[in-house]
Amino acid sequence: MTMKNFIIKNLQAVSVLLFLSVSLQSSADLTALSDNALSDEALGQVTGQALFKIEEDTVPNSEGITFTKLTLGLEIAMNVNIDELNVGRYYRQGGNTCMAGQKGRFCDNTLATDPFNSWNCTEDKCGGIDDYTSDGSPFSASALVHGDLIGLSGSEKSAAALAAIISGDHYKNSAPFTRGDIFKSGFERTSDTDIRLRDMTFGRVIENPDGTETLEDFIIKKPFIQFAHDDTGGVRKIAGLRIGFGSSSGVQGQAIDAVSGFIRPVIDVHVDAGTIIGIPVGESDFTFAPYLGGVRTPGFIDVDPTKTLVAPCEGSSLVCGNVADAAGIAESSPQAQLFPIQNLVLDDSPVVWLSVQSKDVTYPSDTVEVLKDKSNPNSGTETVKFDYETAKAGFWFNLGALNLTKNGSPVLEGISGESTYTAASLAEFNRISGLQGKTAKPLHPDNYFTNHPNNAKYPQSNNYY
Repeated sequence: MTMKNFIIKNLQAVSVLLFLSVSLQSSADLTALSDNALSDEALGQVTGQALFKIEEDTVPNSEGITFTKLTLGLEIAMNVNIDELNVGRYYRQGGNTCMAGQKGRFCDNTLATDPFNSWNCTEDKCGGIDDYTSDGSPFSASALVHGDLIGLSGSEKSAAALAAIISGDHYKNSAPFTRGDIFKSGFERTSDTDIRLRDMTFGRVIENPDGTETLEDFIIKKPFIQFAHDDTGGVRKIAGLRIGFGSSSGVQGQAIDAVSGFIRPVIDVHVDAGTIIGIPVGESDFTFAPYLGGVRTPGFIDVDPTKTLVAPCEGSSLVCGNVADAAGIAESSPQAQLFPIQNLVLDDSPVVWLSVQSKDVTYPSDTVEVLKDKSNPNSGTETVKFDYETAKAGFWFNLGALNLTKNGSPVLEGISGESTYTAASLAEFNRISGLQGKTAKPLHPDNYFTNHPNNAKYPQSNNYY
């Protein structure tokens, strides 16, 4: 892994923080080292803010795991480029049982001889990571969503829409992700690593009209390290390690070849079904939060309606009738959806963390105070609990919340009799989680100065989506 342009700002000197970690709010006498100088009464009149906080959960969870968390009271403004992040290069037993109806995308390992991981995808069993899926379809982008980017005419979009609806040919007129003229970062097949991200960026470079360039920082607050202790068997041992941030804000870019983890951004989708003889077939808009997780996967949409969250579709009934729920969206766009997430915009989001564990670990929920209006610091706060997906053995990258409750009540509101959620509650889920993706515009942010080779690869126009 290589790093470039690593800049940290506004990080106060540790020595200063140590001296200021106790601020006197009274006339407590701390000047004389007498028997009474540090009495309980004197200490009771002192308040302050510590540089770090240690929290310990001593009651084992259902997996027999306890946790110790160290949080640093820091705010870091940074600008980072990482050429490649490649972790988890070790043997995994391939999955041997595939979920029905998923065309081999999700595989369970049921072999008693290999209990290391119970959920695994490999290119020969699960498809999608190779150039072609198990049913012979090229690994490519949907023409319905990316038609303009691919350069399709109205009639070509219409042909793609009708083929998908009538014959199930979801990739007519599509373009492979490997086409670098369309998807600038390209796609590189990988099968022996848990996480492989390329051209990672945190922050972006703004080119000003006068020829100067300005760095727009990526802001993280309250970074933490959390240890998972395995207390089963009478001997305590470290079962996992989680590293994350209490808050992340800014633009994050990456090309995703394979990931092990849970990623569920809220995405606004515009579908254009094109025209026939100049007559519009129909356009539609819908919002959904796809569950794109797994082990060594390029990120297929999960059909479970409690995992892939869908709001009602508006527009052409021809399109909306086929994307009415999680199963419909997964069928209409059955190939990987992670690669198009070239940019993510985070707004005070606490859901970003990376972990590694020797067994499946469910890390504790985080309870934080969230502003009612993030643009107004005086708007008051709400208590929000963030629940997470179980981290599978190996490396695990988390971007999103499995479930949110606000002031003790669920954020999501289901529509009676349907496996969809109200648009308002999904918008609230998005606001609180602070994680937005735009797969219709897979534009990798420009975080490179003029003379950097990637500046031409990812132009300045990509910074405005």
